Amino acid sequence: MFTALLPWLADALVLIGLVILTLALWGVLRMPDLYTSLHAASKAAALGLAPILIAAGIDNRTILLRGLLVLGFLLLTTPVSSHAIARGYWRRLPSVAWQPNSESLRRSGTASTVDDRAGGAS
Repeated sequence: MFTALLPWLADALVLIGLVILTLALWGVLRMPDLYTSLHAASKAAALGLAPILIAAGIDNRTILLRGLLVLGFLLLTTPVSSHAIARGYWRRLPSVAWQPNSESLRRSGTASTVDDRAGGAS
């Protein structure tokens, strides 16, 4: 009886993965800057591919093990690659990227008391 449900489970997992990846694509296209687009893309890479990789290996344990290894590799490398892209963008286009200065920190209330004393805040 359980073997009759395996194709349905695989189809449901693929559908869940496709929905997550579609929402991630919509998030990448909708976000206003590179940093938030990277956030949407990096979060969905593993979350969207995990159900698809598990669905591929439902019938075969060897394929399931390989899918889990690929998923582990994605979980380790996706944050590193997103950080490298964001850092490259930060260094390449400093005038476009938002850089905090003492005035914006004072307005947001996150400036330290040392900055206030040194800057002569009124």
